[in-house]
Amino acid sequence: MDALTALQTRTAAPRLVEPAPQGAALDAILKAGLRAPDHGMLRPWRFLVVSGDARRKLGELFVEAMQPDTEERRKKLLESPLRAPLLIVGIATPKEKDGVPAIEQINSTAAALQNMSVAIHALGFASIWRTGAAAYDPKVKQALGLSSSDAIVGYLYVGTPTVSERPVPELAIKDYVQNWG
Repeated sequence: MDALTALQTRTAAPRLVEPAPQGAALDAILKAGLRAPDHGMLRPWRFLVVSGDARRKLGELFVEAMQPDTEERRKKLLESPLRAPLLIVGIATPKEKDGVPAIEQINSTAAALQNMSVAIHALGFASIWRTGAAAYDPKVKQALGLSSSDAIVGYLYVGTPTVSERPVPELAIKDYVQNWG
């Protein structure tokens, strides 16, 4: 699939199953992320790849850290990492550099996740980007070995879609773009 087709046809896939990309396909996806725009060439990102039994362990971490107040919320947290056979956790680790604010470094990490999402689609797999309270919880960050200044930008759930691509309405450029000046 060519780059423009991948960019213009990628959609989120909420139901994902095996197989997930592995080996050379997973490496290609991760390399696509590492090509994201990066002001100052700071490489402010890190990625955790979570698969197999580690997904269950991540769900247990979510429950332990978030202390849900109902059984329904507990079950949802526990099972959330099991919605896909593979997760990629995008982490921004902002560095001090004049002229490169932390927000740009967080944006760079988001761009890396987007690059991965498009690469996943181009290789015939699917993904959905999720955050939720567990992305912002200090106990989750600590348990994942992150510092308080690190930011979990997103959890990219990856696998094979169980349904055909959802139709997404075509957006009119004129509704979102203006010429200035």
